[in-house]
Amino acid sequence: MAGTAREIGKEYPPEGEGAAIDQLRGLHLKVHQAQPGPSHRGEHPKQHAGLWATFRVNDGIPADMQVGLFATPRSYTALVRFSNGRGQDDTKPEVHAMAVKVLVPDGNGPPHIQDFIVADHPVFFARNVEHVFGFLAATVKGTPVAQLAATDYPQLAHFSSLASTSLLAMTYWSQTPYKLGDGAVKYLVSPSLDDESPVLALGHSPDCLREALVEQLTLRKVGACFDLCVNPQTDAETMPIEDPTVEWTSAPVRLATIAIYPQKFDAPEQMAFFDNLSWNPWNTLPEHVPLGGINRARRHVYEDSAALRHKTTGLAPVIPTGRESF
Repeated sequence: MAGTAREIGKEYPPEGEGAAIDQLRGLHLKVHQAQPGPSHRGEHPKQHAGLWATFRVNDGIPADMQVGLFATPRSYTALVRFSNGRGQDDTKPEVHAMAVKVLVPDGNGPPHIQDFIVADHPVFFARNVEHVFGFLAATVKGTPVAQLAATDYPQLAHFSSLASTSLLAMTYWSQTPYKLGDGAVKYLVSPSLDDESPVLALGHSPDCLREALVEQLTLRKVGACFDLCVNPQTDAETMPIEDPTVEWTSAPVRLATIAIYPQKFDAPEQMAFFDNLSWNPWNTLPEHVPLGGINRARRHVYEDSAALRHKTTGLAPVIPTGRESF
């Protein structure tokens, strides 16, 4: 591969990656199987809210991006889950994530699913699968994250942040790339310019982020609107597919809006329903398949985690229909 120019939208798996993924899957399962009681979600276990929304594909999208979900301007039912990466205390630095599940009708059968998983940091903390394995192995041995950030994982120094505003006012990135047409993109989800979300001061409760969602969506009955944009890969060398620690800074292109309408969402049945759902970047239409080594590993690691969780909780996997009520 040396001396060969890389191509836009093309993957370049490193030699031995399959074995590295198997090694990572084994250690990841071992860590979660060691937990007492029912297995919790392997990634982003603290759920702030599970919400209903409308996903609207915009008109006027560039022709080369009018594929798959974005082929035609129309609206879809969507489910949105906000969560923390690890910690349970919202007043501590944490990774905050937004997962969007778009339900694409398919005649009389269950809908096709398109998941978008984004977090409040523009890049991932590890370069490739072996790099992730090294991090997990070090933390299992008790190496402090701060020590890892000071050595081989510099992105960890900024990966977690203290929430200073409501989850509805944050910007989120996919960090990893995805196929779109003949090229590749990373997703960017940010509050719309015409969003009318109030400016809310966060409290000091460990659940202050959920409480802010209740304040806006339930008590004040004010919705929130996000733009889903993409940063297209315009240079295969400076915007690599295989290294998600590199930020893509191409001009964003707006493809859709995500409108979260006012609602009451904290009924135990609704919270349990959303918590039982599986979110995976490989829940996708074929036109938007994930790209890069981290995503290739996620396909199996997320499936392993979901299978363990459903087995230990005794709850069967659920495919939402959009007609649920609580």
